[in-house]
Amino acid sequence: MKDLIASHTHNIYLKPGEVLVSRKPVLVSTILGSCVAVTMFSASCGFGAICHAMLPENAGRDDDLRYVDTALQHIYDKIVKYGIGNDLVIKLFGGAQVLNVGESDCTKPTIGEQNISKAESVLASFGLQISARDTGGLQGRKLFFCTRNGDVYMRRIRSGKHPIDEGTTQ
Repeated sequence: MKDLIASHTHNIYLKPGEVLVSRKPVLVSTILGSCVAVTMFSASCGFGAICHAMLPENAGRDDDLRYVDTALQHIYDKIVKYGIGNDLVIKLFGGAQVLNVGESDCTKPTIGEQNISKAESVLASFGLQISARDTGGLQGRKLFFCTRNGDVYMRRIRSGKHPIDEGTTQ
């Protein structure tokens, strides 16, 4: 990992609610829990983009990039503007259930599940297919996205030392 980081002159940490669109080589890192990250890469155009979205749906609130639908629309607008070709590679990450929700309504999807579902539906509405993914589960993820070649390096973040069982109090 040190070699990967050292091989890039520009390293950026992407915070929740941020989007990066670049035609220059950049190494982007971010940490996800229930949030999702979508990466897009075009080798023919030297185009890379990533979003770190926190919540599924904007519901008409200006251009707030904290929302999956708004962040993906922002990136899609750049794809159209730059005339990105058919070689776009899209990857989806995150959407974990990282908080113990106790006895809440188990029939309602978690925020992570809602984020994944919204990302899938928005990308499908643009006619874009996801080529790789690592979503859901109970662990967060640390990502490194290389806009030079579209590679994504992912590591799962270990949960706490003592998982909480619903029948146990600590």
